Amino acid sequence: MNPLTDLFALQPNETYLNGASRSPQLHAAADAARAALRWREENSGMPIDAFFAPVARLRAAFAQLIHAAEPGRVALIPAASYGIATVARNLPLAPGRHLLVVEDQFPSNYYAWHRRCAETGAELRTVARPTDGESWSDRVLEAITPDTAAVAIAQVHWSDGTLFDLEAVRRRTDEVGAWLVIDGTQSVGAYPFDVRTVRPDALVCGGYKWLLGPYGCGYAYYGPRMDDGIPLEENWINRSGSEDFSRLARYSHTYRPLAARYSVGEHSNFLAIPMQQAGLDLLNTHGPDALQSYTGGLWDSVADELAELGIRLPAVRAHHLVGIRLPRGADMDALRTELDRRGVQVSYRGDLVRVSPSWYNVPEGMLRFADAIRAVVG
Repeated sequence: MNPLTDLFALQPNETYLNGASRSPQLHAAADAARAALRWREENSGMPIDAFFAPVARLRAAFAQLIHAAEPGRVALIPAASYGIATVARNLPLAPGRHLLVVEDQFPSNYYAWHRRCAETGAELRTVARPTDGESWSDRVLEAITPDTAAVAIAQVHWSDGTLFDLEAVRRRTDEVGAWLVIDGTQSVGAYPFDVRTVRPDALVCGGYKWLLGPYGCGYAYYGPRMDDGIPLEENWINRSGSEDFSRLARYSHTYRPLAARYSVGEHSNFLAIPMQQAGLDLLNTHGPDALQSYTGGLWDSVADELAELGIRLPAVRAHHLVGIRLPRGADMDALRTELDRRGVQVSYRGDLVRVSPSWYNVPEGMLRFADAIRAVVG
């Protein structure tokens, strides 16, 4: 498949291999924002339907992306931390129970669990990264016991790109009655995810990375265990009958069905919603399978050169996010300088160089990245 470089705002001679940090600006999303601003300038008020119809369309688009049959299970959230905190508020915990996370988990999927365990007397356990070639997923499976209340984990580890076997984790959590809470921020949109097979109790995603949305947006899918839960906030639009503005002061103590109760207040953002929709439309058109195939080809273009430099790519990996460990003795600061000089953007996570290509990258950029490594360690 051909790259989609022309769909994104990139600077001349820029090699942007940092989609895991944030997506470059999608032109269609910028156009949608400009159109929304023009509409706002031409319309002092906002029709009642404009609070609801664009939101319904957006929820359906995200549901399509994750193969969810019920768009009503999708909530709109401002950040992954908001969605995780919502689950933490509703997860039953007690002394003698524990919750599992993995080592170096992203903070948004850690702090809420740390607080909740401290409040309830439950234990927060960390599954260490293996150092002997053992499967990290196997370590997670071994750590699950009848006292496990939940496993909070990502599909793809944000720093090194480890792929976790979520279907196996789901089967094991089913055996002990534990919840499965997934942070999909670094995978959904770029790597296939199917709620029909993983069956998460919650899937939470920040929207400004692989989902191509603006900063300050995200999505959460909540399974049946969350159907009757308590939201983080009590806002008007998530209540039953909120479409009837003439009756808002006749307070309803019934929430809108399923996950709608969990959406953040003012989620009918006239500017953000069209931008988010543009991103999801692109993803639903091309699909994460195609992105994995394309980015896999990008890695193929430099695999031999990297191998010559003593860098072997993981045999099992998500092609859109790979943590590369430099050969022993390599100077990380020198590599930073060399990559900056060549206009190559990556991220640095501990002793790893995190490389996260996408539709907008081309083989020449990958070669530029490999040549920078050769200049430092070759």
